This record gives sequence, structure tokens and C-alpha cells, in this order.
Amino acid sequence: MSWYGIDAIDKAVSRTKTALFEPFDFWKWVKLAIIIFLLGNIGYNYGGSGTNYRMSSEDFGNNFPNIEPGRMPDFLSGVSWIGFDHIQSIAPLAIIATIIAFIFLLALIFSYISSVMEFVFVEALVKNEVHFWAYSKKFLGKGFNLLLIRLALGIVFLVLFGLSLLPFVPIILKESPDFSFPAIIGGVFWFFGVIIMLALLGAVVSSFLSLAIPLAIYRESGILSAFRTVYRNFRKSWKEVLVYWLIRFLLGIGIAIFAVILFGLLMLALGIVFLIIDVVLYFLFSTFVSESLVWILLIPFVIVELLLLFVTLMLLSVPLAVFLKYHLLSFLEAWFVDANIPFFDKLSGEPEIGFGTELSESVSSGSESGELEPGESKYGELEPNGSESEESEPVR
Repeated sequence: MSWYGIDAIDKAVSRTKTALFEPFDFWKWVKLAIIIFLLGNIGYNYGGSGTNYRMSSEDFGNNFPNIEPGRMPDFLSGVSWIGFDHIQSIAPLAIIATIIAFIFLLALIFSYISSVMEFVFVEALVKNEVHFWAYSKKFLGKGFNLLLIRLALGIVFLVLFGLSLLPFVPIILKESPDFSFPAIIGGVFWFFGVIIMLALLGAVVSSFLSLAIPLAIYRESGILSAFRTVYRNFRKSWKEVLVYWLIRFLLGIGIAIFAVILFGLLMLALGIVFLIIDVVLYFLFSTFVSESLVWILLIPFVIVELLLLFVTLMLLSVPLAVFLKYHLLSFLEAWFVDANIPFFDKLSGEPEIGFGTELSESVSSGSESGELEPGESKYGELEPNGSESEESEPVR
């Protein structure tokens, strides 16, 4: 008995090879690397906004000294900062609140982008064509729905985690000296046990969502409807999904080890090359400028080297991410019969217009045009004595 999760490996390898290397397209790799980057962690931009404080007349008090005619006061000693005490007390809380709100807003924006990229990545691999902006505009609505579902799931998991800690609240508030060492050990085991259970549950839900995304695209349904479809099919053939999860776990470990070794060797090689370049530039600049200025001149080169290293790592991660996604799609294609995923390699199996097909089409059109005329053979020649043969047929 063959398992869909195992059979999908060969298809994933074949489709990855075809999509990325037959033929090799550098800009296609770049666009896929951008999509993969937006799917994962994104660097944060920093910023903020000030807070408005409306002062009343009481804030001024008697801060202004008596000014005599024809004399300029000493502002540094005679005038204190207006409302400085109030601003000093409000500023830390306002800054903290602003930073938290800004980070939360950035997280929402990047989560929305990541949700849209989930659909863009699937569409690009299924069609073997990467149209970044067209696919992004196409899936803005579905990406927003996926974002709402993820936020709701995050709130649910946060509530479950909070409820799991409720048994410890009376113990913490009681502050009893009888709080023994076994209680601490039990609390630690309970805490990590809850985290492990929630992590496993989250992995299952995330896997169902990943399988539901292609169904939502190609069955033209909502995310929740596709999620319910995946769950119903899971109840029918749960063994296939368990094997699929095991294969995904093993593939994840293998790919992680391979990526660490590959990226480590690459960083070592590029690091040595960049170090040699920096040393040469250092001695070259030191002959013309002072040492303090040399380090300033080297900063742009170091930044460019770090960017090149980052871009190289992103490009090398493309085959790994593409293979894993093709494995998911190939498994879904076999596991769910009505997935209706229009893979690019399915279209290649259809007959193309050419010499052989034109000949077959002409023969088929000739056979479908009607019956042969009386006295004409199937090769277009007249049959000898065709009419007489019919008349001389013996009568029984």
C-alpha cells in the first residue's frame, strides 16, 4: 500500500526541478524569494508620534520673574521650563503606549501581507508563472479573511493559555511560606505541558489551514468552508494525514539540517572573501586618509556585503520552500480528489497542435463527416463493379 504523503515527494521533486531549472530564470527566482521573504519574518521599521498636552493657566504659576524696564532677565536661572513637571510624568507612559500601538499596527500590516502571500505563492507554483502584483490584487480579499481567522485563532489560544494558568493564581496571591519545592516543580511541568499541547494543537490547525488555502482558490469557496471540507475529509482518511504529518516532520528536520550546513558553508566562504576585500580596502584607504576616516569609508562596503549575503541566502532558500509547498500541493491533489488544482504539468499532457495531431484530426473529421459514398472505398478509390456486386447478391 502506497501513502499519498510518500508518493508526493517524487512529484514535488519533479515539479520543483521543472519550475526552477527548466529553464532557469533568475528574475523568477528573485520574485519567488520576495514572496517567501514576505511569508516569513519581516524586518521592522521604527517610528513614532508625539503626544498632545493642553496646558491650563495653572501650569504657568509664578514662573516669570519681575522684569525691570531696560533690563534683560537671565532666562536660564529666572525662567523655569513651562509645565516641565507634567510632561516629565506623562512622557514615559505616552512613549510606551505609542511604541506598543505602533508595533501592533506593524504586526497587523505585515500579517496581512503574509496572508496575501500565502495565496500568491500557491498560485505562482500551480501555474508556474510569477505575476506578483496581479496575484496580490487578486487575493486581497481572501488574504484579509485569512488574517481575521488567524487573529481569532490567536485570541482563542491566548485565552486557553490564560485559563490554564488560573489554578496558580490563588497560590501566587496567597504568598504562603508553605510554598514548597515540589509545588514549584509541578508548576513548571504544568506550564511547559500546556505550551506543548497548545503548540501541537496550533500545528494541526495550521496544517488544516495550509491545505484549505488551495481549496479556497480553486474550488472558489471561503476559507472556513474549505477548512470544514479538509476536516471532513480528514475524518474519512485520517491515516493518510497522519503519515503526511510524519513525512512533513522528517522532511522539515532534513531540510533544516541541510540548510544550516549549506548556509554555514556559504557564510564562511563569503565571509572570507569579504574579509580579504575589506583588508585590501583598509590598507588602500589608510595610505590616503587618517585611520578614523578609514572606518567611516568602510561602512558602505560592509553594508553592501551584508546585503549581498542576505540576498544570496534568500535565493538559496527558494528551492527548499518551493519543494515543501509542492509536496503539500501534490499530497492534496492525491488525497482530495475534487481539489481541482490546475497544475502546469497537467496541461503539458494534452495534445498539442502539430503534424501528428493535424493528421489524426483530418482522419477523424473525415470519418465523422458522413458515410462513404456508394461505389467509393475507404481509401477514396472507386470499387470495381460496386453496383453490380450489390445486385448479384444471392437471394436466400
